[in-house]
Amino acid sequence: MVKLPLAVCRFLGVLAISLAGGAWAAVSPNGSLNNDQLASRFLAQATFGPSPDAIAELRSLNYNYAAWIDREAAKPVSSSVTIVQAALTAGQITTADTGNNRRARNEVMIGGSDQLRQRMAYALSQIMVISDVDSNIANGREGSSSYYDMLARNALGNFRNLLMDVTRHPMMGRYLSHYKNRKANLTAGTRPDENYAREVMQLFSIGLYQLQSNGNYVTDGSGRPIESYTNDDITEFARAFTGFTDDGPGTTGSGTGQTDFPRDPANYTSPMRMWEQQHDNAAKRLLSYPGARKVNLPAGQTGLQDVQDAVDNLVEHPNTAPFICRQLIQRLVTSNPSSDYVGRVSAVFVNNGSGVRGDLLAVAKAILLDPEARNPSFIGDPEHGKLREPFLRVTHLLRAFRFTVQPGTLPYNFGNVVTAGTIGHYPMSSPSVFNFYSPDYEPPGPVANARLVGPEFQILNSVFAITLPNALYTLIQTGAGNFRLNLDEQVQLAANPAALLDNVDLLLTHGTMSAETRGHILRAVEGVTQAVVPSGSTINQTRAFLAIYLTVVSPDYAILQ
Repeated sequence: MVKLPLAVCRFLGVLAISLAGGAWAAVSPNGSLNNDQLASRFLAQATFGPSPDAIAELRSLNYNYAAWIDREAAKPVSSSVTIVQAALTAGQITTADTGNNRRARNEVMIGGSDQLRQRMAYALSQIMVISDVDSNIANGREGSSSYYDMLARNALGNFRNLLMDVTRHPMMGRYLSHYKNRKANLTAGTRPDENYAREVMQLFSIGLYQLQSNGNYVTDGSGRPIESYTNDDITEFARAFTGFTDDGPGTTGSGTGQTDFPRDPANYTSPMRMWEQQHDNAAKRLLSYPGARKVNLPAGQTGLQDVQDAVDNLVEHPNTAPFICRQLIQRLVTSNPSSDYVGRVSAVFVNNGSGVRGDLLAVAKAILLDPEARNPSFIGDPEHGKLREPFLRVTHLLRAFRFTVQPGTLPYNFGNVVTAGTIGHYPMSSPSVFNFYSPDYEPPGPVANARLVGPEFQILNSVFAITLPNALYTLIQTGAGNFRLNLDEQVQLAANPAALLDNVDLLLTHGTMSAETRGHILRAVEGVTQAVVPSGSTINQTRAFLAIYLTVVSPDYAILQ
């Protein structure tokens, strides 16, 4: 694509600043979006970004979003670990290192046909976190891809199976240290590791405080939230999670005989198995709450039965539905869902209409088809929408403009253009189990003053405010790594700047571009003359680039309404 001269780049910077300072009130409630624009907005929530083909598919379904969701659920699961393993077998790569795992996940996220499933898996990966910046994960060969694929397999399945599979995955075992977690040895003065027991409650299921079904806190007589578990509860759950080791025959270890864990450290993809000799098989007490079925676990149960009972105890807890559903709404639709929205989705989690608890396909439908997701009257509401996270801005551009991948080995490679260090975050590469940002983060200033949250703002700082636009600039202009955008359609439209802006608005801002922003960009595009066009490029190429870039750095694009 065209490389603009310095003078134009400076102009872009000034205009971007001008746009970023625009008032959000410029985007007014819009009840007159056409069907294609509404479809584009839906796909921005349900996929890694709307594409012309995806919009056309919804058009062919007469914009029946429920039918589209059902069609997505029926598609086979794209597998990133299969891509890594096939490349190893073919000799295309020599190691399943972190980079090759990331490229394989890029392929299924961006290019996978099962977009809803992949988008849900990505949302779940930000709740049930492992991170490949941790050496235990980075050194686990194809293990991180296996973990992501496990999330994808369960993303439209049942939450009960998902939490069990998360608990047993060897990458989670290594990340939160319940792999080779031993029962207490009072002689040696050792007790079970409590790391996973704490995080499975705090982050993966019930949260820190008791919740009403709509996500609001249950409070005591002084109006303070009530904790949902105690340190004693953590200790009991930790005992339930003892005894996990590698799947496979392994060896008896370091000479301590049958009391030691068998080892098969080459296995990073199969669910951990139970080594009964190191499982605490004494009686245990789990969380007690109204309707709880599995509170007192009897002595002598197998390790896996204790684990299943512990997982069931958490899945059936009244907190789990609102705690998980609120976060999924935040990841897909809006940072500040109303309590009614959370309540409606939580009710579906509790009962999908057929008496099934934890049906994630039904939950996804409830989230995406809810009036707070679909009604365009919410556009412009200052309490609605979410800051687009950086990685989704990248995938959106690729899918909107019919990306191509240059030939090569595991080619879904961004090179050094799109990394956690350049855009602020990258899938499954967070600094800790708490993800890149908290679901309850309140950006200082007007958002916090209004008692609202903005999770993605937690990584927005002065560095990434520069490096992210630069990365998007490079991606649009010349591509990133092996990715290239195909802007032929936009170049053809550029002879008519208004038609070009209509197309860009459809694909990027879903018909919500304000008149103010459109006016700024249109004047910039119309102002392109041969004098600022570099040798080897055309006016229309420059216009197409300018329209796209100024849109992605505008406030209208920054917030998915």
